[in-house]
Formats: sequence, structure tokens, C-alpha cells
Amino acid sequence: MTTESERPDDHQEQLLVPLAAEDVAVLGCDGEQLAALLATALHGLALLRRGRANAAELAAAIDGTTGLLERLEAVRDASLRQPTAKDISHAELARAMHLESRATAQSRRRTLLNKPVSDLERWATDPAE
Repeated sequence: MTTESERPDDHQEQLLVPLAAEDVAVLGCDGEQLAALLATALHGLALLRRGRANAAELAAAIDGTTGLLERLEAVRDASLRQPTAKDISHAELARAMHLESRATAQSRRRTLLNKPVSDLERWATDPAE
């Protein structure tokens, strides 16, 4: 899977996303969609660092980044809901979520588990969604 330029005349290097062939096969079009969203976010970051983004480019970066964040949050939330996630201690969970407090990790997990499963969480766990 690569993040290719949208315009073939852009003579640029490509970033490769290293995935096992089995992962690429399971992800299918969703992997390509995520790679495109990541490419949009990275392009936005590059524009910001160059200091020359126009309003349309910033809007595209915001849109792509938001779409990517929503899907990444769904993957995280779906991971927390997995039965084997119950075996993760609150200390380990706090480290994994980059939190300083085990209590905060416990509270976030409890809050998530009390909410219904979102459509994007279903997307994360079921390729047919």
C-alpha cells in the first residue's frame, strides 16, 4: 500500500506504509481509504510547515484529518471493547492511552463501555460495514 500523489506530474517520493500482505488483503479498500486520508493530513502538515496554505487547502487538510481521526478513534474504541481487552490492567491501559492516571484510564474505559457501539466501531470490526 502506498500513498501516491493525486497528480501524476508531481515528481515526488512516496511514503510506504509497511503492512503484511495478509493485513492488506483483510483491509481491502478501507486500507486505501485510510492511506488517502493520511496522505491528506501529511500534505496539510507540509503546507503548514511551509507557511503557504490557502483556505481551500486548509479545509481539505481539516477534512482529511478529521476523517482519519474519526476512524482511528473507532479502532481504539473497538479495541477497548474486545473481550481480551479486559485482561489489560488499568496501569497498562493508561500507558497505552498516554495517560498519567490509572483512574483516568479506568474512567474512560467505563464511559466507553456504557455507550452503544458506534457505526465506525462496527466498521472497524466488520469488513462488511
